[in-house]
Amino acid sequence: MHLLVPSNAKQLSSRAEWFKNPIARKLNQEKGVEFGFELKGESETITEAPPLFWGVHLENNLATNWYYHPENRSEIIHSVTELTKLRPDYAVLHGIHLDWHPPKKDYIGRYINHSSASELLKISKANSELVKILKHYFNLKIENFPLTDCYKEDGKYLPSTFLYTGAGRLNDLLEIKEEQGCDILLDLEHLAIVLNFLNREENYDNIPLKKIENLTFADRKIYEKYGFYVKKGYIPYTDEKYEIKDWIKKIKAKFYHLTGSFCEIDPGKKITTHMPVETDDKVFRKYLKMVLAQEPEVIVLEVASKGDNPCYDYLRPNETELSFYNLCRILLEEL
Repeated sequence: MHLLVPSNAKQLSSRAEWFKNPIARKLNQEKGVEFGFELKGESETITEAPPLFWGVHLENNLATNWYYHPENRSEIIHSVTELTKLRPDYAVLHGIHLDWHPPKKDYIGRYINHSSASELLKISKANSELVKILKHYFNLKIENFPLTDCYKEDGKYLPSTFLYTGAGRLNDLLEIKEEQGCDILLDLEHLAIVLNFLNREENYDNIPLKKIENLTFADRKIYEKYGFYVKKGYIPYTDEKYEIKDWIKKIKAKFYHLTGSFCEIDPGKKITTHMPVETDDKVFRKYLKMVLAQEPEVIVLEVASKGDNPCYDYLRPNETELSFYNLCRILLEEL
């Protein structure tokens, strides 16, 4: 198994030093875990391949830009396929995001779906087409994304969310995997946020659940494709409570993103995604055991530090590093 840390091109040398720490060496020697990187950032900033196992996280909105700007598709594909010269061990892609931002003040209204069934089916087809193109260049993984996102203002994320539909949210990942033979990289935090929303838990426990009256053929088709009801004028929902353990088993991923958090915003209005891993966190250990039961090939630690984004300034500057050592300690006990 490989344990990877997030990095940009400038951080590679300093973060490689983490692997020399005694606890990391012990994990390598006793459990055979190897280390490496998942590189983030714009593709043009990555000019040299790390000397270890590594993957590249393609730009977050690559698929969205490709979808909305067909006139730029050749340029978009060329810009990322230049990375093949560096021979990354894998590349990971977010799905297409439907681009709209409802007013922040309308608390319930900002979670109501504004997309038609035909548009949702269209983006799923388009996303599969893009995967088909990129998998010829990369060992491509498709990453699941939440059904919600935080608002952004003046380059800073705000602690309030809205419905963020698109491809690769839940069940449609399995369809793309089957159609294109492309594996899934399962982001456990993203999965938990989707299920929190559909189950009306955590941040979403006071959002009303209004069921669709007189389901049409298209409504049922959308439900089968995405794993939840999503219709224009309604807030997405399911008929049953979804459990994260069931979806981990269903997706059967071999690549994972892990953090120490499973919701987006705490009662103090702080953004709590990409939070630290603590050795005494029983919830984290419970979900990690579910991941390890799938015999993963790659686990990527995705923890934020102060300085990564203004919304994480309450964290410590070395939060990612400390979480890496904590995860090494936990893996020594759990593997």
